[in-house]
Amino acid sequence: MTIHSKKYASLTPLHLCDCIVRQLESKGIPLEDTILGSGLRSDDFNIPSRMLDLQQEQQIIRNALRLSDDPLLGLNLGRSARISAYGLLGYAMLTAPTLRAGLEIPMRLPALLGTYFQLGIYSSDGMVQIRAENCRAPADLEPILTELCLVSFKTLIEDMLLRSVSLMGVAFRYGPLCELDIYESAFGCDVYFDADVSSISLDAKLLDEILPLANSLCHQKVIDLCQNQNRELVSNREWLEKLRNILSENLVNPPDLESLAEKMHCSPRTLRRQLQDQNTSYRQLLDELRFTKAKSLLGSHSGTVDQIAEELGFSDGAGLRRAFRRWCGMSPNAFRT
Repeated sequence: MTIHSKKYASLTPLHLCDCIVRQLESKGIPLEDTILGSGLRSDDFNIPSRMLDLQQEQQIIRNALRLSDDPLLGLNLGRSARISAYGLLGYAMLTAPTLRAGLEIPMRLPALLGTYFQLGIYSSDGMVQIRAENCRAPADLEPILTELCLVSFKTLIEDMLLRSVSLMGVAFRYGPLCELDIYESAFGCDVYFDADVSSISLDAKLLDEILPLANSLCHQKVIDLCQNQNRELVSNREWLEKLRNILSENLVNPPDLESLAEKMHCSPRTLRRQLQDQNTSYRQLLDELRFTKAKSLLGSHSGTVDQIAEELGFSDGAGLRRAFRRWCGMSPNAFRT
């Protein structure tokens, strides 16, 4: 069985960043440092339904790599991402009848998983391979995201079975970030690099094991809730992405709320309510889009601050400087350097 996403979304749930923040806080690194430059606020981590764009998430991942100076950060995050971190999705997996059924759930409901990969389960010659392919993140982030993904699946499997599991092998499609024995100690098996695809392999017999916490009645109820949540998340994400696309194409002269509501085929009151349901607002969305484009232009050294301000719809460079400091706590020039 394999799952291939038809379309990658530009918005993702908060749970990966929450895991990163908690991991770094345990090392004494404050949340404010971890989210620096992302445009997120500390209060956002108290809103379970908060969505963020991939650039925000990737900024936090890069911050974490820099602040922790830990080449094994992906492995450590994967080990700490217990099944309870996935909410209803995790509970559905725990109560599934078999390991096979439990593993198929996040494959069928990728919006709840929030992965960067196309995931697949392949069976051959008594072995099962869970593959993570076609990473949609920039190349420099592929190693940490791949290691996090594969280790988290090992953690999920062990949580579902309520015992440790021996893998038959692990493969990465890039070279090692540290000594081979560290990887082999982390996975407890042979680890290979420069492979065609990144994957973990395990004994196919495990798939048919009855899960200790299997409960058919409870499982069906939770699956129904997960499917509804997945549909709602996809629908909300598509609606929000459409709204963001309209605004991003008109940053210099953005439409007012009434004009935006007309483009979204609803009343201004309905638009406000839907934005509130998404834990955001017209102003917050506009700020996020301007911040994202400002970072892109500053990173490419494209023009002066005054010129960039004009491209973003600010009357002058001073307005952009004030806004940029409000967004991330630093000046445009400090970000550029």
